[in-house]
Amino acid sequence: MDVGTALAGVQVVKGAFLLLTALALTSYKWPVDKPLSDSATCDYIVIGAGTAGSIVANRLSEDPRFTVCVIEAGGDPPLETEIPSLFAYLPKTYMDWNFTSEDDGYTAQYRQQTYLDLPQGKALGGSSSIHHFYHIRGDPKDYDDWATATGDDSWSWQNLIPYFIKSERLEDPYILNSQSSTYHGTNGYMGITRESRDLPLKYLEAFKEMGHKIIENVNAGDTLGFFLPMFTIFGGVRQSSAESFLSPIKNRENLFIMKNTLVTKIVIDENLQATGVECKTSDGTSITILAQKEIIVSAGAFNSPKLLMLSGIGPKEHLESFGISVVSDLPVGENSQDHMAVILVHQLEETNDTLTSDPSQFPVPTFVGFGAINKTQSYPDYVTLNLISRNSPAALMQLCSSVFSLHENICAQIYAAGEGREVLFSVLSLGRPLSRGQVRLQSTNPEDPPKIYTGFLSATLDLQNYVDSILDFVRVTESSYFTGVGAQTIYFDFPNCSSATNIRDYWECYVLHMMDTTFHYSATCPMGTVLDSSLKVVGVNKLRVVDASAMPNLTSGNINAAVVVLAEKAADIIKRSQSCE
Repeated sequence: MDVGTALAGVQVVKGAFLLLTALALTSYKWPVDKPLSDSATCDYIVIGAGTAGSIVANRLSEDPRFTVCVIEAGGDPPLETEIPSLFAYLPKTYMDWNFTSEDDGYTAQYRQQTYLDLPQGKALGGSSSIHHFYHIRGDPKDYDDWATATGDDSWSWQNLIPYFIKSERLEDPYILNSQSSTYHGTNGYMGITRESRDLPLKYLEAFKEMGHKIIENVNAGDTLGFFLPMFTIFGGVRQSSAESFLSPIKNRENLFIMKNTLVTKIVIDENLQATGVECKTSDGTSITILAQKEIIVSAGAFNSPKLLMLSGIGPKEHLESFGISVVSDLPVGENSQDHMAVILVHQLEETNDTLTSDPSQFPVPTFVGFGAINKTQSYPDYVTLNLISRNSPAALMQLCSSVFSLHENICAQIYAAGEGREVLFSVLSLGRPLSRGQVRLQSTNPEDPPKIYTGFLSATLDLQNYVDSILDFVRVTESSYFTGVGAQTIYFDFPNCSSATNIRDYWECYVLHMMDTTFHYSATCPMGTVLDSSLKVVGVNKLRVVDASAMPNLTSGNINAAVVVLAEKAADIIKRSQSCE
């Protein structure tokens, strides 16, 4: 099978899903579309029903005195978003904004194209409706750094634990009967389960032999080591923010959700007060919705800064270059952060067995590792998400060509490695990279996508840290299990790496060839510069940003849990501010 055949197969499956979507098999689960008329007034306007916006809408509408109007550019999540095994088919569809990065001439040069696809969910639930399920809170230091950046200790790890607990409904007897059970909730909206298959256990032992700890519960704050991850899967169904926080409240009379409606501008009066939003509805009609109390922007790490800049909030010079009147000169879009992935592949024992597929589970057995280069420190330098394949080269081809869009030559080598063998497919990232990107306007047309510069490896130390992390990780080939089955790291044949004279030179070249995004876009409107510690936009009243863009820094690992806790706390802040009026 070649890349073209694999991609063609993916398109056939996506076409079949379009037919299912037309049947609207899951429409009964979601709040109905409630179009608002021009000049309609709500107490709160939430822009975006994504990961954070769904949570904010739920919590604010708990008080029946207030009307909460949510304006979402997408529609209902279709059936395929709910089935865990189908996540690879969700990007590059109508449920995705289909953003791409700008070609920087340095990274992403040995791929199917010289830019990165940047999937972001365009449906109720946002990216939580299309992401990869890992529920990893990150390291306590990540949140303590939020507290430092904001000058507000309420954002520290210890003070956020009650909000983590509030959202969760954990179903895992092992954790719930352990000492770390106090770190988890069982009555929240979001169902959480844990990897329960045995196949990853031999890998955990191999990494333990190399000096890494096996961690019982990474979400309790002890992160250095390897572990079985938790998932946002419950009852065989994806626990997106739409599934968890909107579906149960679909009949609340004070909750109004306008679907397939694009917010084009935030209206700000002469007193620097946000008073409403201009929208374009699904039939192309332009309307204005007014806010009595507040506007909460939850449009995501790319669309939130874009909307702020279109509304006059952002870098003065950049806005003026488009003829936009500056309302507040702020570094919007300047601090873009993401976990850059580097794909590593290990070929293990021969086998004719294939793994039994259960569509209600995470697609393959998996484990996660947090590693440190400096063995004396208490926080991680790198994170690995590890997927186990058995005699399934087609599945590896799908990961290579569809999920990560690597070069056809690479995918062919991965396919060959997977024929009749067990394969460990690992996605390695720096937990807290130093590199920063930018989000900029492409034009003043709200329907144009933003210009996205990932900034990957713009900090030269990041490349060295990736090499150090890879060398630490691949030491596992010296373990008893790996040597016993004749396992080997796959050293790919890159035409541009033939001049490498030593192993570090090779891995530097490797990183540039085998990199992609892990879809953890964040920090483009961060607290501490663009926002204050209560998520208010500096210099503008009645306007907050609540989504991944508000994070001062990335958290180590997948960011969904961090966005959820940020939204839970934000909703509490907003409710408390109203009670003080």
